Amino acid sequence: MRIIEAKMQAIHPVDVEYIFVQRLNIPFCDGCLECINIGESSCPEYATIGPVAQKMDEADGLMLGSPIHTFNITGLMKNFVEYFMYKRNRPSFFGKKAVVTATASGGGHTVVLDFLEQTANAWGCDVVARAGISSTQTKKPKYIERMHEVAEDVAQTFVTEIRKGELGSPKFRHLMNFRAMQNMTRNQQGSPNHRYWVERDWLDAEYYTKVPINPLARLMAGYIARKMRKGIRKGNQKPYR
Repeated sequence: MRIIEAKMQAIHPVDVEYIFVQRLNIPFCDGCLECINIGESSCPEYATIGPVAQKMDEADGLMLGSPIHTFNITGLMKNFVEYFMYKRNRPSFFGKKAVVTATASGGGHTVVLDFLEQTANAWGCDVVARAGISSTQTKKPKYIERMHEVAEDVAQTFVTEIRKGELGSPKFRHLMNFRAMQNMTRNQQGSPNHRYWVERDWLDAEYYTKVPINPLARLMAGYIARKMRKGIRKGNQKPYR
């Protein structure tokens, strides 16, 4: 992330603030769902989480990064993300660009980058680039050269997309996430989530924002969403195996 920042500074002056999750000293989220059922300000740790959420809201872009422990996201980062569960239900970062990064001595890059990308997408961000490096290779000149090439590309893409400021079109998995949240929210009348969606006319929309959607992806997402609703009504969903 420091290398990407340096590359960005060479392209265009930027102000970057780092938030180290460990220094927030937040306890493990116990899944009380107060942020979802009542509102984010009701979170027991809102005094800490609230200002962080405001910083993210005011930023032009986000960089989410994590080391990789036992081939997966760190417990610290997972816990941090859990405090923003309400953002999955009430996303607001539309038009905000994001980059995700991961570092490992071995493997697990795809799992962690996918998780961070899905998280940022669910919050409303357009993830425009991702990069993972292997720390065991960083003493090798050829690897360092390639790493800087990737960082240069990520930085250029990040700056360009922030400058353009255009809303990105959703991929099929984004459409399916939207449809799943739409189905769930329809059954939450009287909740903060339901009010939030009604205010934005999302309950009958095809996606959160008015952007071009691949016609085939739209049809498939709509078809699957109808089957999901039917299964929920009939209670014939099966346990996962």
